[in-house]
Amino acid sequence: MVHHVLTPNQSLVKASSNKNKLSEHISRASRNIKMADFKEPRRMIRAFDAFPKVPPSQQVHSVRGGYTSLMMYLFMIFLIWIEIGGYIDGEVHNLFTVDDVIRHDLRINVDLIVAMPCNFLNTNVRDATDDRFLASELLNFQGTTAYIPTWFFESKKKVVTPEMESVLRNSMNAEFQAQGTRDNEELPACHIYGYIPVNRVKGDFHITAKGYGYRDRSFVPIEQLNFTHYINEFSFGDFYPYMDNQLDMTYKITDESHHSFNYHMTVVPTTYKKLGVEIDTNQYSLTNFETSGMYIPGIYFRYDFDPIKMIIEEKRIPFWQFVIRLITIIGGLVVVVKWTFKGFEKLIYILFGKEFAKRGDEKKEGGLLVRHEEEFVTI
Repeated sequence: MVHHVLTPNQSLVKASSNKNKLSEHISRASRNIKMADFKEPRRMIRAFDAFPKVPPSQQVHSVRGGYTSLMMYLFMIFLIWIEIGGYIDGEVHNLFTVDDVIRHDLRINVDLIVAMPCNFLNTNVRDATDDRFLASELLNFQGTTAYIPTWFFESKKKVVTPEMESVLRNSMNAEFQAQGTRDNEELPACHIYGYIPVNRVKGDFHITAKGYGYRDRSFVPIEQLNFTHYINEFSFGDFYPYMDNQLDMTYKITDESHHSFNYHMTVVPTTYKKLGVEIDTNQYSLTNFETSGMYIPGIYFRYDFDPIKMIIEEKRIPFWQFVIRLITIIGGLVVVVKWTFKGFEKLIYILFGKEFAKRGDEKKEGGLLVRHEEEFVTI
């Protein structure tokens, strides 16, 4: 047996090599311990995963699932479109509240035709304070022919609160330019139009014949009385000619000379608000009746004021609420469709068997990218 004797230099080199190997083993062991310590908490956290991942190679695509997904996407787009439209248009809120605005007076806007000559008629206002006002000094009287336009008969009056869009679209303010004019008073009918400033208290505006109810130099024979009339405009407050009111485009016909028409109105201040635009109007409830031979012949508009006001306001929800609603709709739709589809698939499996249920299924093949995804999932 031959024994090799190492020189001092060789012994030193070997000792150094062994020392390096030992250090490498210690370092590798330390890294393994650290990786184990690092992976252990990740495994514990992964146990709480509420969103488990299915490897693409294990996913099965079916024709039924494709149709279901397509219909779900279309329905989702439809719901999102509705929500966007609702957000843009806003929601209309109706509110009744105490009228805290002190108002002393307002206008009555009048535009009507009476089937009598203008020189036969008197127009006056009388209120609860016993204040009397000769409306004929401000109203315009224009002689015309007595006929009722055909569209008065063709259109049926609908009593509704005007909608927000209709008010904003028709809120063009106007004024009666002329005041106190009189033309062609001898013609068989009289067109009375203009505005009357009145106290904001209970009162009435009435149209009577001369010599009836008030002392007058002239007297109209009773057989010539005819208070058939049609109303183009009757409103309170600012004059908006394109807004529809209760009495607008209405008419009353009579063949009796000693006949009276009575309109009772309760006025409610109404404010419309939309995106910084505010319009103050007045709407009114209406009851009416006719009498013959009981009262002084004429047309009587009796009005009173409610101590409340109506606010019609269009509001939009905050943008963050809109986003949350969209997310809720999308998430809820996906969950409902998912569970409905699973129940439907289970029903097909029970009724028709496994082979029929698997028709049209296609399993996704794995590949290089899929393998990497699986490796990533199983970390």
